[in-house]
Amino acid sequence: MADFPVAYAVYNKNEQIRFASTSGGIFSCIASYLINQKKAIVFGAAYDENFHIRHVAVDNVEDLAKLRGSKYAQSNLGDTFVKIKKLLQEGKVVFFSGTPCQVAGLKKYLKLDYRNLYCLDFICHGVASPETWNAYVEDLKNKGEIQNIIFKFKRRGWKKWYFRVEYVNGKTYQVRGSMNTFMRSYLSYCNIRPSCYACKFKGINHNSDFTISDAWGVAERNSEINDNRGLSSLLLQNERAVELFTYIKDDLNYLHYDANELMSGNWTAFRSVPPHADREAFFALMGTQGGMYALNKFFKPTILSWGKYYFLRLMGKEK
Repeated sequence: MADFPVAYAVYNKNEQIRFASTSGGIFSCIASYLINQKKAIVFGAAYDENFHIRHVAVDNVEDLAKLRGSKYAQSNLGDTFVKIKKLLQEGKVVFFSGTPCQVAGLKKYLKLDYRNLYCLDFICHGVASPETWNAYVEDLKNKGEIQNIIFKFKRRGWKKWYFRVEYVNGKTYQVRGSMNTFMRSYLSYCNIRPSCYACKFKGINHNSDFTISDAWGVAERNSEINDNRGLSSLLLQNERAVELFTYIKDDLNYLHYDANELMSGNWTAFRSVPPHADREAFFALMGTQGGMYALNKFFKPTILSWGKYYFLRLMGKEK
């Protein structure tokens, strides 16, 4: 019997799917297999008509595009757990993708161990406030009707990603993620839930079938597997995850690693993010003046920060 988790650095051979994914496109590969072979219903985070983030269900491969790509604000689960329980009781196969705490919440709600339920979670820094995200989206709408938002657009590769907004009128807003006001609030660990500062789901053994993340660290430095177009760490948490991997591996490029070695470059797998000193002030200001006022006050890049960014970019050291 294998020691769990079994770990791989991996990416999807389908370059179109890989480019549209945050890292290596492994979620799409697993979901496609379960839809095609088991007629699964797949639940994951998507944008609604207002570009607010909520969990939705899809039952065909074409609609997986709605679930593809990271979305950093907390998703609204609505009645997702109720729907999943009903489908499982009817004998349908369900594939649920969410944060580790969402997976734990689903399993606690279900109470029973359903063999027709597959779960995927990911290494999570924390989730951003949906109220802040919704305020930011309303500000983006001032430039036109939004067609799509991509949190990590790989225009210049997997590591140097861009925050990108595509408008119906053909215009785009695109900026390095580290210089985007909303992402600066998230990456500073200010605009996240208080519980994320003391996350109970750290470590590499998760109560899911699959755990994924960006493959930062040892695999990132391996030119045999990393071409800077997106690379995932994949942790197979149990025997049936290992079995499913044997069915999809021909659609992947992958290298086996020791799990601890593979995850050593991703410190948030093991530790919660530190609290931000200005978090209380940020949310207090948001409560009185609104989300965009607080975002601009605390996280809008200054002339000095733009100067530093362009200097580091010129030196090839931008973040």
